[in-house]
Amino acid sequence: MAAIYSGISLKLKSKTTSWEDKLKLAHFAWISHQCFLPNKEQVLLDWARQSLVAFYKKKLELKEEVVERLWIYVDNILHSRKLQNLLKNGKTINLQISLVKMINERVSEFSFSGSQRNMCAVLNCCQGILSTPALVVIYTAKQELLVALLSHLCWSACRQPESTVTAQLFEVIHLALGHYLSIQQQQANPRRVFVDVTGHLLQPCLVLRYLLSGSTWTQDQLRQVLSRDIRSQIEAMLRGGVFRPDLLSSYKEELLDQQQSDSKMGTMKSLLAPLDTVITRLVDADFCEPRLHASVVASSVALLYRLFLDSYLKEGNQFLCFQALPRLFGCLQILHLQEEQLKALSTSDWTTELLVVEQLLNFVASNNIYNVAADRIRHEEAQFCFYRRLAELLINHPHASVPAWFRCLKILMSLNHLILEPDLDDLLSSAWIDAEVTEFRAKKAQEMLIDILFQTYAKLRQVPRLFEEVLGVICRPAAETLRQPVLTSGPSTVLSACLLELPPSQILDTWSLVLEKFQAIVLPCLESDTDMALKSRSLSSLLHCIMFNMRSLDSNTPLPIIRRTQCVMERMLGDLVKPLLALLPGSPGPEPELWVQKVSDSALLLSYTWMEVDTMLRLNCGQYRSVAEDLTKDAPTSSNLPSLLPGLEAQRWKKIEKFIAQSNSLSQYCLKQLYLQKMKRTLLQASSLSEEVLHTLQYDASYILGSATDNLSQKTAASWDGQVGTVCASTYPVAHWHLIVSNLPILIPYLCLDDVRCVASILLSILSTSKAQDGSTDEELCITLVKISTALIHSPLFPETQSLHSAFLMCLVARCCNILCSGDQGLLSQQLPWLFEKDHTIMSYWETRFAKVGTEGIEPRREIAQSLLSLVKGDFLIHLEEEQLESLLRLLQIISTLHLDSLLPPYHVHYFLLLLSMAVTTVGCSCPSLDLQFLVKCYQLLGCLQRGGSARSVFRVFYVSDVFEIVLTSLLQASSRLLIEVDDPMWLHLLQVVGMFLEQLMQLLIQLKLSLVLNFGKITAFLSRCKLYTEASSTKQLENQIPLGSQLILVSLTKLCQVFGSFLRERRQPQEAPAALPELLRPALLQMGTALQLCFTSGAGVHCLPSIALVAATTLLEVDLNQHRRDRVVEPDRTLPSHVALYQDVYMQLLSELPALTGNAQSFQAALRFLTLFFSAPEFHPKKDSVFTSIFNSVRRVLAAPEVPAQISQDLDVHLGALFTQMLETGTTDDLALVMRCVLQGLDVGCAWRADLQAVLSAVRLLKLLLSCPLSGEKASLLWRACPQIVTALTLQSREACGEQPVALARVIPILDVLAALLRQGEDAISNPHHVTLAFSILLTVPLDHLRPPDYRSVFSRLHNTLFSILQCHPKVMLKAIPSFLNCFNRLVFSVIHEGRQKDKGSTDDLVVVLECARLVERMYSHIAARAEEFAVFSPLMVAHYVTKAQKVTLYPAVKDLLQEGIYLVLDLCTEPDIQFLRASLQPGARDVFKELHNDYLKYHKAKQEGERRYTA
Repeated sequence: MAAIYSGISLKLKSKTTSWEDKLKLAHFAWISHQCFLPNKEQVLLDWARQSLVAFYKKKLELKEEVVERLWIYVDNILHSRKLQNLLKNGKTINLQISLVKMINERVSEFSFSGSQRNMCAVLNCCQGILSTPALVVIYTAKQELLVALLSHLCWSACRQPESTVTAQLFEVIHLALGHYLSIQQQQANPRRVFVDVTGHLLQPCLVLRYLLSGSTWTQDQLRQVLSRDIRSQIEAMLRGGVFRPDLLSSYKEELLDQQQSDSKMGTMKSLLAPLDTVITRLVDADFCEPRLHASVVASSVALLYRLFLDSYLKEGNQFLCFQALPRLFGCLQILHLQEEQLKALSTSDWTTELLVVEQLLNFVASNNIYNVAADRIRHEEAQFCFYRRLAELLINHPHASVPAWFRCLKILMSLNHLILEPDLDDLLSSAWIDAEVTEFRAKKAQEMLIDILFQTYAKLRQVPRLFEEVLGVICRPAAETLRQPVLTSGPSTVLSACLLELPPSQILDTWSLVLEKFQAIVLPCLESDTDMALKSRSLSSLLHCIMFNMRSLDSNTPLPIIRRTQCVMERMLGDLVKPLLALLPGSPGPEPELWVQKVSDSALLLSYTWMEVDTMLRLNCGQYRSVAEDLTKDAPTSSNLPSLLPGLEAQRWKKIEKFIAQSNSLSQYCLKQLYLQKMKRTLLQASSLSEEVLHTLQYDASYILGSATDNLSQKTAASWDGQVGTVCASTYPVAHWHLIVSNLPILIPYLCLDDVRCVASILLSILSTSKAQDGSTDEELCITLVKISTALIHSPLFPETQSLHSAFLMCLVARCCNILCSGDQGLLSQQLPWLFEKDHTIMSYWETRFAKVGTEGIEPRREIAQSLLSLVKGDFLIHLEEEQLESLLRLLQIISTLHLDSLLPPYHVHYFLLLLSMAVTTVGCSCPSLDLQFLVKCYQLLGCLQRGGSARSVFRVFYVSDVFEIVLTSLLQASSRLLIEVDDPMWLHLLQVVGMFLEQLMQLLIQLKLSLVLNFGKITAFLSRCKLYTEASSTKQLENQIPLGSQLILVSLTKLCQVFGSFLRERRQPQEAPAALPELLRPALLQMGTALQLCFTSGAGVHCLPSIALVAATTLLEVDLNQHRRDRVVEPDRTLPSHVALYQDVYMQLLSELPALTGNAQSFQAALRFLTLFFSAPEFHPKKDSVFTSIFNSVRRVLAAPEVPAQISQDLDVHLGALFTQMLETGTTDDLALVMRCVLQGLDVGCAWRADLQAVLSAVRLLKLLLSCPLSGEKASLLWRACPQIVTALTLQSREACGEQPVALARVIPILDVLAALLRQGEDAISNPHHVTLAFSILLTVPLDHLRPPDYRSVFSRLHNTLFSILQCHPKVMLKAIPSFLNCFNRLVFSVIHEGRQKDKGSTDDLVVVLECARLVERMYSHIAARAEEFAVFSPLMVAHYVTKAQKVTLYPAVKDLLQEGIYLVLDLCTEPDIQFLRASLQPGARDVFKELHNDYLKYHKAKQEGERRYTA
């Protein structure tokens, strides 16, 4: 046969053979073992290569289809397993250079033209070569070929981003970069590497890196991990090519003008300006699209400077590193554009450039490149001059909308305040006073800049100098109406923090300076000058901030400071406040001019501030003598009560009040603050509340409340930042409401009843319209009407303000009743008159009714119940519109936030009636989902009420049976009107809520012992009457569904049997009618059994309504079992219950439907509970099959089903455990052997090889359940005899799961859980130490990198638990396996160090997970330290491992603190020779870390221990 096919070579070369036949022959020759050719593989590859080369050199004409098939043929050969086997066996296959050149040409052609002809096959061929070590030599041997290929590939990715071969292209780039990096590291000629990188790779790689960083490609085109790897490879390539260590001398020669020594010239002789070469290539305008050029350059500048620092920054090279900065900085367009071009740049362009400037400055600051003294002494302030030029550029081109602009200035200020000081006034103007900052991030950046500005000048003790500049900017001529308020929330917070730290002398200097400026520049020119009036407003805010945030004087304050403060206060009152008040008009006229309004704002703000500070100084400092005391003595007044402001006539204040009443602005707010301050002083001074004092307090409180109703009804109220200076017409309503609410304890006692109702009404109006106002603010820190009101009703103080709380409760009732009355034309008020009592009569009304219950027996209880029952039975409905029902829902939501469980009895009863009336009369809306939502809310609130302390008061008006009948009757009627599916989620939720409410009622009935026989008799009688209703309604529903009414009855019967059955089971002695109570339960059980029988036999299977039918069946079985067992004690020959057939039907159905129930946790729990109870009653079991085997097989199907969510499986472990415990307790040893066989079969490694992963998971979960069951005797020994086999199987399974990509965590995590449980419970049972040490191999194979935070937490905690189980439960094994233990533990430590490092980018959201893991590491260190004898020898090694790893990264402080607390405990085990050994043997970097660690250990930990020991008995 070989001879037959030996002529193929000639046929392939023959011109007469068609190309179709040639390709078929070539394919046959490659795959056939019968074709004999000498060196066949090389011949066939050479034939295909020569054909392609001839075609591309125009020596051969081929169709496109043939060319494509030739490429595919080459690709098939390169990727064939046959070729791989030949190469593995040592056979040599030579790829000719012509083939790789041809591949390079095709890739180059694609990068320029975008033609995708044959590109898929070409890239496959390239990938095949690069991924095969024996073939890639063709590229690695000729470096220029690989460089050219890499250049073409990168250009292709950049120029053809939408190509269909993008994913393939990036895989090839990744391979090519990997090979180039290995060549680069081996290359001894740095000049060649530098030329290759800068000449061919620098430009395409920088463009590609920029595009990869900008999310140009989707996740489908480019995996995120691959993108990150390629960017890392590009950075490594640039570091190894452009910033090699052996290029340092060339950089020094270029940047520092240092001549190289002759010995170091060598290969670097002609490489004189490496940085200039890089910059020339970088700024070349032709290497990428003009629209991308500036962005690519900007991102590249930051990258190149970072790599330069990484490579060359060490002690002594700081100035060299700085010299590279201006060169690279000059590449940015903001440095070389003309002024007109700079102005034409868009905000996005500025943002890009400024972000890079920020990065560069951060590099300088974080690496200590700028040393002020060294720069001045050694380098003639070269760095300072550069930063000054940069500062001038930034200040001359302000961009307050760009956060990076503020951050750049902040870094410059932190480097040296002198950099910005020459332009301090312009900086304050453009960054603060005149800046228009609206965006949140920009505001935060501005706040940080102002913060460091004040901190710096505070350290320099030059705050007055800074304020002088601030005042200069404020007072310079400007369009004041365009300015933002000077002290918004951010600057005000920063300034407050700074002022609190200043010494009093500097505060007084600053205060005096502002006063002088105000008096000298602003005050004389105020009249009729709007700009000056606005400046006065700004200066007033500044004065307010200074005075409010100074440290208070006290008895320890030096006397000169106190006297100086007195003088400043006197000057302020006499020379500033009173002149400002004098400028206000004496009588209200038409709308005042703007300047008058602003002067009024300034005058009242300063008056309020002065009065507040004066009061505070008088209270805290006994030596302070207020000017107010002298003025009060001199004033001819008839009253000793405090005035609003000393020295001002009461008539003058009346005129000012009348003038201010015309506007809602800062003046009005400050005047109310003055009145509040007056109330506080009155309360402090008055020893007893005389009539005059009481009248004054009531007047003041009423004035503060003012026209709140009108102000707060405005829908346009803006959010407020909480600063007095920003109060204006739009923010005044919020500021006013904030003033009222925050001072309610002072105001409420002195407000009349109408005013209290007004406050309650306002509060309810705001809360009920919260949706509309919630969207008006987008900043969490701002204050809104809704936030204030919500905080008030959630406050524990709210119920304590009894009058307001009561008024609010009745406002809610009135609002609900108004909506109800609007839908029933007044019929409800006739039927339920008690619901519409006025709020002041409610208390007396219900107290009178309660008294009647005591005197006239039970009859008054029936009156209200009969009224409601007649409404319900008469099918009385209130038809509400959708909008009205939504309003009621909002009101119910407000009610739910109140403390309903602590209401007084009258309010409790009233709210119970209100909610019950709404629930039974308002289901009539056209939207069923809204109806159901409303009912759910009503019954939830009724349940909340009945959990309260006044629950018993309801039963003085109702019988429990009456409530039961009213609720069920109304719901049964509503169910007939609701057009919904029987399994509607909201309907099922309603059933659950109603069931809980009915259960609560019956529990209360039993707890309070309220006529048990009477109430339970009425309930069971009512339910028996409902039977006809449900049977009649069932004909209207589909045959395979349970009607809504039947569901209600089923839920009611279930709750009745649960509560009543539990009560009878726990009753130890006869309490009331001992024979009657059990007899009342029997008809309920019979009715429930009949209803269930109907459900399960009419075609409504458990899959139709599992959560109701199954719970009912489980309850019936449990109660029936208890009854049967109790009866058996009395009558041993008593027959089985009548529902055995039903239980067996449910059991059989559950066996087949159990996996389908796992989607609903409640149904599945009920099913497992039913099976547990059923298994515990052998008398119910069918005779033909083993119940143990049947249930076990059903559970196995559940555990093995792929559609079962893992979370549900974890949540239901408790219920499965209870079932298994019952089964194994009752079952035989053979039953347990069956379980063990199934476990071992599933754990067999063959299942993993066959990809039968569900079998593995099922076996692991089964084993976990088995370990949770208490076993003893022969059963326990059976389990532990199989333990060696189990541990070995778990080891193999873990290895298989960890070998997959990505790691199969779904199997790894359960395996670790089972392993830890096995080790804990096998403390005395596992006899062979080898089986314990096998656990270490499992722990070492589980990866901890590249995991999402939730997965990382899960894996880490389980590894820790397993290690801890070995440490605690197997101490003897630990003695011989400490090295293995430490290997596993060090993996955890190193992982926390890696994950807890500070990253350049990204948020700190994952830090919470890392902190949890760090705590576990600290805890393990403490357990190790507790075993000092075993681990003392290894303690130096543990410390060395820690410091060696920790010195490579910068940890987050919180993570570092936790790890250090743990390592301190290990240092406790180290002796002095160990410490000396570590100091001598550690590497230099690690030695520094250890030195710092040991110093902290001695300073904090050791000193703390010594202190504790000193005080220990």
